[in-house]
Amino acid sequence: MIEQLKKALTTGVAVALKTWDEVEALGKEMIKKAKLPEKEAAQLLKNLKQSYAKTQHQLETRVHGIVKDVLKKADVATSDEIKTLKREIQGLRKELRATKGPKKAAPKAAPPKPKARSVS
Repeated sequence: MIEQLKKALTTGVAVALKTWDEVEALGKEMIKKAKLPEKEAAQLLKNLKQSYAKTQHQLETRVHGIVKDVLKKADVATSDEIKTLKREIQGLRKELRATKGPKKAAPKAAPPKPKARSVS
């Protein structure tokens, strides 16, 4: 009984790590070996697809949570935080421009002084 449970758990984990095409191929292989009627085979594949989609969603949710925790612990800024900072910088630049008033033209440089010629 315990061996069957271990096998079921490891199979479940292995299936969660496969692509749908791989899972579908395994399902079709099981159907062929079990010689299931067409109606039962179609239902099995439908159930398998639903189960696969649910498992993938759960796996993605877990991985997303783990990655988020790791980034938080590593003190790495998220894209949302960076976007917020960019908006703040743009706002501050606008405020700075408004307080400076219109830009003044830079003063023209004085023409270069003629070089003194040495008398020899």
